[in-house]
Amino acid sequence: MSVQHIDYQEQLSIKHKQIRELFKRIGGFDTALIDPVVPSPKPYGYRNRIMIRSQWDKFKQGLNIGYIRSDSRLVIDIEECKIAEPALNERIKEVRANPPPKGGLKVVLRIMPEGWAVPPDSFFQNNFALLTKLVEIVRDRFQSSGSGHLIDLYCGVGFFGLELADRAKSFVGVELDRMAIKAARTNMETRGIKNGEFVAQTAEEALPWLLNRFDPASTTIIIDPPRKGCHPTLLPLLRQMRPAQIIYVSCHPATMAGT
Repeated sequence: MSVQHIDYQEQLSIKHKQIRELFKRIGGFDTALIDPVVPSPKPYGYRNRIMIRSQWDKFKQGLNIGYIRSDSRLVIDIEECKIAEPALNERIKEVRANPPPKGGLKVVLRIMPEGWAVPPDSFFQNNFALLTKLVEIVRDRFQSSGSGHLIDLYCGVGFFGLELADRAKSFVGVELDRMAIKAARTNMETRGIKNGEFVAQTAEEALPWLLNRFDPASTTIIIDPPRKGCHPTLLPLLRQMRPAQIIYVSCHPATMAGT
């Protein structure tokens, strides 16, 4: 559903209703458990990574450079993106001034986070403006559990593990992307953090031996999977091993509700 033409406070109400309905319909959750949506300090001009595409338009005999339409595979020509960081809109102008040689090409435009090593194709949160609030909420949840240990699955470049390191006796980050793991170790070294480690492995492969190493009753697990959600074999492991707490950070509510 597109809601950008609606007043922002009303957008938040619509999104809250969508989440409540998803969790009730897919997961069978009590809708009273769903807190209101946390507003962004920057409703527009916040996104730090976008992908624009090129496509030959035979009618105008030129390239369209922009986003794929929601109702077709056609690329709609754009001059700017209202939700992208201003610096990215300047780079859109540069791409348009120096267009790709042909259609069918993708151009990824990205602003790297300050103070973090992030490989070009590795994941990082797309909204810098909400990072502080996101970390605050996750830290509060972690501290409330009384856990001494933290397992950060799908850890990327180590964001959550490193942000919570000062609240944990020890932590382990797990990520299949080896370049991201290399960056996570760099980020840990840069911060002088000594109580953690990062391993290049799938979440479902790593979890059994990690919960043999740490007492599940004193361990919190953070999962921040891609849009498709967790690997199916991971969920039975989590239910079987019953850690003290699971914190699920999701970019796709439907797959989260189905978990």
